[in-house]
This record gives sequence, C-alpha cells and structure tokens, in this order.
Amino acid sequence: MVKKRGLPQPGELVICKISKINPHSAFAYLEEYDTEGMIHISEVYSGWVKDIRNFVKTGQTVVAKVTRVEDGHISLSLKRVDRKQENNKTKEYRLNQRAEKMLQMVAASMKKTLDKAYEEVGYALQENFGSLYEAFKISIQTPQALRERGVPEKWVEQIRAVAEKSIVQKEFEFKARLFVRSYKTGGLAIVKDILSNAEKSGLEVKYISAPEYMVKFRTMNAKKGEREFAEKLKAISSKDAEISFELVER
Repeated sequence: MVKKRGLPQPGELVICKISKINPHSAFAYLEEYDTEGMIHISEVYSGWVKDIRNFVKTGQTVVAKVTRVEDGHISLSLKRVDRKQENNKTKEYRLNQRAEKMLQMVAASMKKTLDKAYEEVGYALQENFGSLYEAFKISIQTPQALRERGVPEKWVEQIRAVAEKSIVQKEFEFKARLFVRSYKTGGLAIVKDILSNAEKSGLEVKYISAPEYMVKFRTMNAKKGEREFAEKLKAISSKDAEISFELVER
C-alpha cells in the first residue's frame, strides 16, 4: 500500500475505499494516508440523491477530492471529481504502487524494512519530486538531483540500480533533412569529412540522394534531446561547403 505522511491537503485527490454507509453520509478509508474521511450525501452526486446506497457500496474503491481538513477530520467529495481527474489519479496511484515495490527491493538490498525505507528516503522522495515513481524515473538520468535534495549516496546508488532494471525508458527520435554541397576541388572529400564529423558528434547520417541526407538523433530525454539535436545541427559547418537542414516532424 502506497504511503504518505501527515494529512492530505484541501483540493488533493485521494484513493479511498468505502468503509461504512449511513443514511446521509459515507465513510471512506484513505489508503495513502492510513486514515478515514467522510463523504456527505450532498457531495456524492451532482444531482438529487434519495438513497446514498444507489451511488456507493461498502468496499468500493473511489477517487475523492479533499474539501476540508479541520482538527483531524477530513471531508471528501465524489461529485467534484471528473472522469479525467479520476483516470489520472488512478494511473498515478498504480505507478506509485510499482514504485513502492521498487523501494521495497532497494530496502531489501540494504537489509532494511519497507517502513524504514519510507522513513529514511521514501517520504522525502515523494515530497521533493511529487511522487515516488517520478523520483525513481529521475534517478535514472539525473541521480545528482537526488543527492542535491539530501538523499544519501548509498540510497541513490541502489535506487538508480533498481530503477534501471524496472522502468522501461521510452526512446525519442529526432530527424532532419540535411543538404550539403561543395563546389570546391575535392568536393566529395569535403562532404565526406563534414558527414564524418556529424557522426562523431552523435548523429546518425543516412544518404538519400546527393546533396540530401537524413540525420537522426536518439535520446531518452525529449526536452533536453530536442535542444541537443538543434545544437548538433548548427555545429555542422564548413567554409568549403553550402549546408542547410529542414527538421522533420516527429
């Protein structure tokens, strides 16, 4: 069960399980916070509700919005959650369930319990990166981000190792049509040298038909990769050739 410390904030979406139903309210167990909240009959559905049991069942798992937190009492709403929010929260929760299993693997490798792992790094990862799953994703490409937020090195190493084995990284591909012409003596050799330097910079070059070439760049980081690709293309230059390129839509 995914854990969060403290109490939820007003406006937050939470995963709940209906635990008790009264004539004018329902009680729900907030799985992430290990506490209970109340849904008033007026917050179950946007229309008129004659019988609350027509809308919620004991044991049913729902996504609710926290409307108020006061003196430890939590008020919840179902009618203020739309379908998109419900789907996004459910997806996020499932990803964090995967992340919790990864945290358990990390803890086992360090001979610690899951509870101890939460205390030492788990809660801090959630609070610093928005979610446990996001923290594991970031650890693959930017482990320094964890160190900068105070995660001990021994944890960073194990978190990254488990994440690399458990999370399949999507590869992004950027493409451009490259045009290279040289009217100098030995122009063919000049073009070959330009293309060779492009490949050394990390670009994949494929001949189409003179003077056109297809240039590709693959990366796991879409935002950073787009900037790197543009920089690599601009770096293709020669005083002995005419060079231009056109980006190809992904």
